[in-house]
Amino acid sequence: MDNIPANSVEPEELVNHIKSQPECTLILDSRSFMSYNENHIVHSENVHCPPIVKRRSGGFVALENIVPCEVKRKQLESGVFRKIIVYDGDTCDLTSASKDSNLYSVLKSLRQQLVDKIDSGDICYLKGGFCDFQRVAPHLCEGQSHSFQTSHSLKPDQRVIDWITDQPVEILPHLYLGNFQHASQLDILQRLGITSLMNVSKSCKNCFEDMYEYMTIPVDDNDSADLSSWFDSAIAFIDDVKAKGGRVLVHCRAGVSRSVTICLAYLMFTAKIRLEAAFEHVRSKRSMISPSLNFMRQLEQFEKELDSSISLSTSSSDISMASSMDSSRDISSSDSCSHTGFEFTMSGSITSPTTPLLLPS
Repeated sequence: MDNIPANSVEPEELVNHIKSQPECTLILDSRSFMSYNENHIVHSENVHCPPIVKRRSGGFVALENIVPCEVKRKQLESGVFRKIIVYDGDTCDLTSASKDSNLYSVLKSLRQQLVDKIDSGDICYLKGGFCDFQRVAPHLCEGQSHSFQTSHSLKPDQRVIDWITDQPVEILPHLYLGNFQHASQLDILQRLGITSLMNVSKSCKNCFEDMYEYMTIPVDDNDSADLSSWFDSAIAFIDDVKAKGGRVLVHCRAGVSRSVTICLAYLMFTAKIRLEAAFEHVRSKRSMISPSLNFMRQLEQFEKELDSSISLSTSSSDISMASSMDSSRDISSSDSCSHTGFEFTMSGSITSPTTPLLLPS
């Protein structure tokens, strides 16, 4: 295996490390962000390892991608961590792992970059991966089911600071992502040159209906909410704003789940990229995003529908093409995605996915 030490730790050993010396153990999750977001081992960091990056570097993964958290990366470089444990979904034997796998690439890249920092024998993989660990210690796993508790465990003053300093982000030149606080501040809208707003909520009011064009998507953020039925009309609305040379701010209340889901669907459709690539792009702009598991599953289904009719790319670099190309498309033709055409009136608020809308001639 190219001199990569095949040292492994059993799930029970990792449990002991977490309980006895968590400050000396760096745990790295090499799975996709979607898997990590759904459930992961406590204290673990998700490796940012896009396929396009691995292909271009011949499998090498830079330390900045392996440990995205700057604080932990500096601790690693300064020798704070005495053991590094990397895990994937279910690998029991590293010798049988593909050399293209994230697990293999991360272990190899760590060994190459930390020659003088940590003994190669202390760079290990978790035997059986997350699956075996979850069976042994489910109480040491966390994910979407813990997101509400985690968000409310922040100190009140920190939540206020995050809320105040947060700003809308540019996803594409004609597409901005933000929260209700942004959508309610006229100076922000004017500074960004916003011409239209998409309100993805039931509770947020449209503050400037006499000044801006609005589309309202009245959906709650819960386990039963159906946002995917709005994808077609949302995509058409954003494209209509773009065709008129405008800019749209997509927002929900917090700007981390519902509005993010709409932006992801738009990128997947217009840039013809996979969900993971779209997610990487949006997260690079707004790190706090966290679509609910329910919405992520709807996006995964949307990806399957798109992939059955067009060849989706794994590269987020294709997003730049979406911002410069004319993204007009014939979405009224019959295909496996069942996209339908919409025509938008330029006044009032759009509140139904079934409302007949005509594209302006």
